[in-house]
Amino acid sequence: MSNDASNVKTETVAIELAGVAVTHADATEAVLVRDVNWRIGSGDFWAVSGRQASGRSSLLMTAAGLNRPMAGTVRILGKDFAEAHEKDRVEWRRRIGYVFEYSGRLFSHLTVAQNIALPLQYHGGKDENEIAARVDELLTMTKLQDYAGHMPSRLSLGVQQRVGLARALAPTWGKGSTIEILFLDNPLSTLSPRECRWWLDFVRQLHENHRAKGKPLTVVASADDFRGWLDVADLFAILEGGRFRVVGGREQLSASAEPVVRDFLVKEY
Repeated sequence: MSNDASNVKTETVAIELAGVAVTHADATEAVLVRDVNWRIGSGDFWAVSGRQASGRSSLLMTAAGLNRPMAGTVRILGKDFAEAHEKDRVEWRRRIGYVFEYSGRLFSHLTVAQNIALPLQYHGGKDENEIAARVDELLTMTKLQDYAGHMPSRLSLGVQQRVGLARALAPTWGKGSTIEILFLDNPLSTLSPRECRWWLDFVRQLHENHRAKGKPLTVVASADDFRGWLDVADLFAILEGGRFRVVGGREQLSASAEPVVRDFLVKEY
């Protein structure tokens, strides 16, 4: 099993990491994952598994342009992270959705509906009625209608993370702008089997719908293990011992006899 994802054949590269050293955003002197070589193609669906404190969240944040690497090159939508200006980062926020682990990093002083509306207000170009209509659409899509006026602190972690998903999808607007990359940081970790199935079905359908419309959506999900993701993701990788290692597609994952890989293949939901 290789730690180099450059052999993954895709027509268009959405994100590429070359020789990257990943650090924690709050402790940049400590390298969590070394020498990451990862090519994420447009329309790929990756599942990345690793144990607690393996650097999963920091790796995803680095790939999304939210965390500066200590070394190496990160290219996001054709632009080198090191050379990016503020206008490039604004453009990334329009085209990349990110759902943070656990509570989704919602703003505690805003209601559910206000949290979802925030990126629409930030990017501008829509009036209040259009924003309200889009928020209602997202609430319905994610089955959060009953929570629209609630404050995040009154909700379970699972519901809060679903609000984070709706907020991440907010820039997608009909035939106009649409996110192209969606990062999901360990979305199943606090959920019941029933809630996990909702997430897996929703993300699978979202990915398929984008592909059917000719607007491929790249999805990168992290997880404690590959439980459930085997039938959803197309490509798999693990974090082990401070290294990023590509397993390959579903067949390679299922056929692997490596104990470190089999350890992440537990009974599915």
